Amino acid sequence: MGALLVTRRDSSNAPGVSHMEREAGHGEQPFLILAANTPWVYALGEALAEQGPVHCIRFYDWLNYRRLKPRWPTQFPSMLDRTMWVMPPGYAGSFEIVVRPFMRRLIDGWYRASISAAGRGPYVICPFPYLAPWLRNVPADRLIYYNLDEYTLYDPSRTERIRTQEDELITRAYCVLCLARYQVDALQARHPTMARKIVHFPLGVQQSNILSDVSIAPVANTVGYVGNLGARVDWTFVAEVVDRCPQTIFIFVGAIETGIRQLRWRETRAYVLSRPNVRHVGEVAQADVGQHYWSFAVSWMPYDICHPFNLASCPTKIMDGLASGRPFISTAIPEAELYPDMIHIARSADEAINLIAGFLTSGAMHDVKRQLDFAGLHSWSHRAAELRKLLEDRHPH
Repeated sequence: MGALLVTRRDSSNAPGVSHMEREAGHGEQPFLILAANTPWVYALGEALAEQGPVHCIRFYDWLNYRRLKPRWPTQFPSMLDRTMWVMPPGYAGSFEIVVRPFMRRLIDGWYRASISAAGRGPYVICPFPYLAPWLRNVPADRLIYYNLDEYTLYDPSRTERIRTQEDELITRAYCVLCLARYQVDALQARHPTMARKIVHFPLGVQQSNILSDVSIAPVANTVGYVGNLGARVDWTFVAEVVDRCPQTIFIFVGAIETGIRQLRWRETRAYVLSRPNVRHVGEVAQADVGQHYWSFAVSWMPYDICHPFNLASCPTKIMDGLASGRPFISTAIPEAELYPDMIHIARSADEAINLIAGFLTSGAMHDVKRQLDFAGLHSWSHRAAELRKLLEDRHPH
């Protein structure tokens, strides 16, 4: 495989025996988490590693590795091993068939190294369909498919290939976890005979994002949004609300998504960001997200209810917003409607304006402690405990 120039980088494993090899069989069930590139997949790995051995692996091609310059967080649980592999461009696409034997041997090796002294293999968490051909030697009763999104939306030209790979994973996997309830329904409809193993497993929240001191006061008369400023936001809806609330300060924290095509929503976004009662803060580090949420008097998620990504997603904004302890307003996207006691749904600009006025000027009652208690029950540590219990209930040892 030298011709492929595959490189292992930035591994946190100490030389010699890994935590997985040292600890497997001496505590909780071990986990092998592949493609832990996203913050939320890695967050699950960190939380699982609080109770037992976990090995998180990231894959990048050379171009993205150079562009993103990824680094692991400096603090991590003692039972967490981390490995990063840099691959040739096309390793999961055009040249996958060439790379496949190497990747299969690599994953098989990680799997064997993680088998506990009691003979238990690790659960292997697979968050992307492209991994399917590399996992065919992993026992089906150890395979977990972790569905993060409707993946065909990433590249519609590869819909057939993505569907085939995903169907293979759903058929083989012992358990299918879906971030979004919408995806549970969609996958169960495609695989009705396997509906029982397809379950809702929404995003958790980092403990550091949960408001730690209720005496911390927000900036008065502010409504805030944290996230990319792109097509998923309903800018027409936002423009109307902003114009009709001239005394309220609207804060947008996030990067401005760009593109060649000058679509109408881009013009509307530019209009919104130019308004005198709007403040734009650029992209911020993930570690600082919580403090921005804490600074808002009201948080909102003005998402386009027709955008396909919004329909099939579990936005990080839900739990991050609730963790702030501030009133949280959202448009009626499916995942937000699952929490009617916590999230205030605005089905029109009029409803949003009335909710904002109620919280900012009319002294509407808001139970901060109840909201923070709720967020605490949805931390990543709780998610990890839920997953271990789910697997234990279905697969007792």
